[in-house]
Amino acid sequence: MPNLLKEVTYLTMKSLKKYDIVLPSTYSKTFEKIAIELEVDFDNVEVLLKEINQDNEQVDIVVKKTNDNLDMLHQSTTNAQKAIEINDQESLKEITSELIKMKKQINFLQKELFSDPLTGAYNRRWFSDYYLQDERFQNDGFIAFIDLDKFKRINDKYGHIIGDQVLKYLVKFLEKELVYSGIDIVRYAGDEFLLLFNKNKSTILNAEKIVTDIQEKISHQKLKSSKIKELQFSFSFGFSHFSKGDYAEDILNQVDDLMYQNKQRNA
Repeated sequence: MPNLLKEVTYLTMKSLKKYDIVLPSTYSKTFEKIAIELEVDFDNVEVLLKEINQDNEQVDIVVKKTNDNLDMLHQSTTNAQKAIEINDQESLKEITSELIKMKKQINFLQKELFSDPLTGAYNRRWFSDYYLQDERFQNDGFIAFIDLDKFKRINDKYGHIIGDQVLKYLVKFLEKELVYSGIDIVRYAGDEFLLLFNKNKSTILNAEKIVTDIQEKISHQKLKSSKIKELQFSFSFGFSHFSKGDYAEDILNQVDDLMYQNKQRNA
């Protein structure tokens, strides 16, 4: 439910961005309309609030564990200084072993905080907090904004469990095709994804062509399961260059418009 709530909020804001002034009644009606379309049930407010709190609590747990590791790091550093002063090699070996374990724990916690739990792709928090700085891009590069075509029909026809499998399959397919350095996959919202190509790290000569090729390839894939004989899906995308210092919102609006143009051509 928390993820669905985030999706409804995001789609509401997205649909209202064309207005200069948004009245509370307009926001409320739009929010309700999108919630109905996504079959989100807000009748049980207590359950909803409980699940949202659980989502926040998970973040709090990660933060607490990270702080605990930082406290341990501080203590290990102090112990290491003392061991060096008295040339205690045995203590230094133990401290080194502790630091290696700590590094693994911190890497795991960071992945947990910045990963989408369903697909394993980076989440929107990673994009906002790590990839951007003050809402601006930190490097030059290219961005592809991906949106699955008629994804609601898949959920309506086959159910959300199959819809989730489609999203997971998409990310695995992208990972298999994008075997280059300097590329990140982000689940931005619902069935929307970002492909980020770092210009300094990526060796790709024509990133847009590669995304176009993937778009063509995935449209011919056939998914099967015990309940489904055959399922095919496709996506539309917008593509653009971005420069260091560009506001992410401006670039995202640009590729969002380009994505809809692509979707109309493929309809």
